[in-house]
Amino acid sequence: MSRFMFSVLILLVSVSAFAGSKPVSVPFSINSDGFVVVAATVGGSDAIHAILDTGAGLDVLAPSLIEKIHGMPAGHISVFRMNGERLDVPLFVIPELSVGPLVKKEVVVGSWDVLDKLSLAGIISIRDFRNDPITLDFVGKELIFETHRSLAKRRAEGKSSRLQLDDVRGVALDIFSSFLIGNQAGQCEIDTGSPNASVNTRYMPLMGIDRDSPGVHKQEKHSITGAPEVHYWTNVPEISLAAAPQLKLSPARVSFSNIIYDCVIGVDFWRDDLLTIDIADHQIIVTPPQTR
Repeated sequence: MSRFMFSVLILLVSVSAFAGSKPVSVPFSINSDGFVVVAATVGGSDAIHAILDTGAGLDVLAPSLIEKIHGMPAGHISVFRMNGERLDVPLFVIPELSVGPLVKKEVVVGSWDVLDKLSLAGIISIRDFRNDPITLDFVGKELIFETHRSLAKRRAEGKSSRLQLDDVRGVALDIFSSFLIGNQAGQCEIDTGSPNASVNTRYMPLMGIDRDSPGVHKQEKHSITGAPEVHYWTNVPEISLAAAPQLKLSPARVSFSNIIYDCVIGVDFWRDDLLTIDIADHQIIVTPPQTR
């Protein structure tokens, strides 16, 4: 068995919080860029603040941190950012990673030098919660580790939508669900690493949006890795969860760009909600707000 395949297998070894008698909550914050930030521990003793990014695919740490905690090389993986950029990511096994009550041993993580340049410790992905349903309470700013009983209560009180999983050999995981952009259907990535919604430019003519109209702001910029990007910012009447159209952002400020997905749903969609992510049962559950 290769070192890489062994690493994938030991990734599954963790201490689960799901079997506990009561839910455990840990606080999170929203930083100035609109990202969810949570406390974590790596290597058993190094406390960090990491971006909790459900669109990241895999855990990524700064190379300097991986070196500090003696990460062991474990191969490479090629992944794509939503703008189509290919990243060839070196993989390492680190001794331990924990978030709240969840403790994972011998964890496969990616190394990304951009994090050192930005003075960021790391990114925690949704992959770590394959077997542990979690709720992001965007009102109370808490990450809640659900139990069997509390999850059943979420299902009874909330609105559910089917999750589609993009699972790359057990190493990287992205989650999608069905949304409506205006009256147009899309399979959208759920991405707490994005503050706003991003929509593929092919939706613009479908929605009668002229990219040269006065209500559309064209923005030319470079991505975090230096690739050129063009964004068309405008308002759309609403974005809603297809399985529960009453859960919507209306109006919605969106960026149309040449992304590889139909759309990406950022943090602003859930700003008044509790979002439960249950990967094992392929669903999200949204506790409806009092008002929107």
